[in-house]
Amino acid sequence: MAGSPRRLRTRTLSVARLTDLHGSISERARRWGLLPAYHGWQGEVVETTPAAEAAILDAMGANTDTPPPQPEPQLPHDRCEEAPERTWGWAIQLYALRSRNSWGIGDLADLRRFARWSRGAGAALILLNPLGAQTPGLRYQSSPYYASTRRFRNVVFLCVGEVEGADGVDIRPALEAARHLNAQRIIDYDAVFRTKTSALEEIFRAAPRPRGLAAYARRQGGALRDYATFNALCEEYGPAWRDWPDEIRHPSAPGIRSARERLADRIAFHAWLQFHVDRQLARAAREIGLITDVPVGFAADGFDAWRWQDFLAPQMRIGAPPDEFFRDGQDWGLPPFNPWALAEAQWAPFIDAIRSASSHAAGIRLDHVMGLFRLFWIPEGMPAAHGAYVHYPADILLSLLANESRRAEAFVIGEDLGLVEPVVRRRLAEIGSLSYRLVWFESSHPEMWPHDAVAAVGTHDLPTVAGIWRRSEPEHRLHHLRDKLVQLTQLPDDAHPVDVTVAVYRHLAQGRPRIVLASLEDALAVQERPNVPGTIGEFPNWRLALPATLEEIEEADGVLRIVNEMAEAGRSAGR
Repeated sequence: MAGSPRRLRTRTLSVARLTDLHGSISERARRWGLLPAYHGWQGEVVETTPAAEAAILDAMGANTDTPPPQPEPQLPHDRCEEAPERTWGWAIQLYALRSRNSWGIGDLADLRRFARWSRGAGAALILLNPLGAQTPGLRYQSSPYYASTRRFRNVVFLCVGEVEGADGVDIRPALEAARHLNAQRIIDYDAVFRTKTSALEEIFRAAPRPRGLAAYARRQGGALRDYATFNALCEEYGPAWRDWPDEIRHPSAPGIRSARERLADRIAFHAWLQFHVDRQLARAAREIGLITDVPVGFAADGFDAWRWQDFLAPQMRIGAPPDEFFRDGQDWGLPPFNPWALAEAQWAPFIDAIRSASSHAAGIRLDHVMGLFRLFWIPEGMPAAHGAYVHYPADILLSLLANESRRAEAFVIGEDLGLVEPVVRRRLAEIGSLSYRLVWFESSHPEMWPHDAVAAVGTHDLPTVAGIWRRSEPEHRLHHLRDKLVQLTQLPDDAHPVDVTVAVYRHLAQGRPRIVLASLEDALAVQERPNVPGTIGEFPNWRLALPATLEEIEEADGVLRIVNEMAEAGRSAGR
């Protein structure tokens, strides 16, 4: 999660001890799920303030002493789909994976090619960054964790040349612009969006009704119509839907029907785009097992916030309390769902996100999985440090998660990093979700890690091996991680980062976890990480392409050596 708390050790909390505290909050607040206190990063008890209590209760609509009952959906007590046994794959940022034919950004054709190559090299999986769609317009949002929606997908990942009808349209001017964009290491999302949209509009005019579009639209139902309508309205009124006229500010507002008639062509265009994204993703998924990422939330001004506005907690944002690296806390700017309204929605927002992510996926990764149990709410106008934790109906959400996992035949990975209560990992294990274990966080050797886990060096928010080994990582407080690399690899101080990387992944491949995910940034000795949480303009977050083309990656020394390590570990396990 962009900006989420990433500690260098996992600490556990005693829920019973916290709920026994006689803090300042009222008994009514406790009944409505507001935690009286939490343990801060230094072990201190941080109590919820009266001001935070009043604001949160108001946002929940807690105007009675007792909250309404939450009827549980009648689901079988299933476990999640079984995860594969002793396999490996790559963790990639799709935008960064560019071929010589890309249009300034990695696309779904690049993914398909890399998937085919990876499968031939023995890999079984590819973990992707979230693919959620962004609001059309400039400036185009680069963060995959601040998407307009978790239901539909980002059109900048379309391979324009493979869209049905492209061969009948002159897109040479766009191709020329794309070549210039592809020569830049820092991805210009605005230019990519403009260039691709211009070409795609030409193709749409020439081939607006491709084979399969009508069937796709029927399967998506009203959600696709609403999404396409929202995008068309954004193009006319701007992306801030709370500033739109009253008659279109809600999906069921009286002006929506006439807007659909007036904007029918643009609505058809946005639905057409989603059809082609879905088709290209499905083609990539036929080459290898994809693991898709479910972000913890969505943009406050995006489609999901417009669509689900009746079930959100107004004037609240999700974030994190102060920790070792963010002493003032973090405000992620994401609107939280009111847990008491989710039952009224028949859990549709949660089911929608999981069902969409599991489409064309072998597995799904839940970002900040602790959010199924509790989230840190920050009232508007208050600093992040003055927020408080709110409980969510974890048992219900876990049952729904397991049910959707079995329905889609997609296994589940819970990103259980940071401040983790013991109940979180226990309940996730009970439903068959894999844990997430990182070299940067764990103090033991991978041979001692849990079997039902995914092993990796870090995440998109954490340093690369080369960044730590070369001491170029901008967060100097993380440079002590170099000692961990020395201890694990026993390599000398002047060893090349690729040698260090290969040695680290050798140990991961020989460890206990079911799945090992190797980072392309590590394999290519990239010193920059994809995202530096807590920064805005200081670093090119989510905009840095890999320094090698896809064609070069397939022959890169570090990549091939990691492939060999994984193959050798597989042979050893089979003996």
